[in-house]
Amino acid sequence: MTKNSTRVRLAVAAALAILISACSIANLGWLRNSPDVGRDFETLHVSSGYRYWYLYLENTPYAVLGLNPEYRIDDILWTEVESSSETFRKVVGLVESFPVPGSRTYGACILDAKGEQIGVWYSSMIAGISVDPNTKVVSITTATPWMGGGDDNGARD
Repeated sequence: MTKNSTRVRLAVAAALAILISACSIANLGWLRNSPDVGRDFETLHVSSGYRYWYLYLENTPYAVLGLNPEYRIDDILWTEVESSSETFRKVVGLVESFPVPGSRTYGACILDAKGEQIGVWYSSMIAGISVDPNTKVVSITTATPWMGGGDDNGARD
């Protein structure tokens, strides 16, 4: 599969993610790029005031995020992890070292619909953010590179 077709697939998936998230525009959050957050993850000096999760499998994570303790993710693709654990160090290293094709890993602040920071994001993927203000459940919509297709089977270059 060519790099251009991979980029097109990622762009289409990202657009769909944003559209799906926009269905609940009143609860729509967003990511704000932050070099400081990226550095915090790269140096493993993350805030102990957050609860952390990683996306997909421990050996093939695509994102790591931290949320204020009153927020949570209810999605089987996300696994909670302690920031002081070896698993956390491992998944952060893998997310940093193996970005999705055509992208780079970055840090960002996760903002709710009011623009208030509720967490941090570290990934090479863009995401749609939706926050239910009543239940404090955060929904993250991303592309699904692990689903594969074509010749790459979801593998990273």
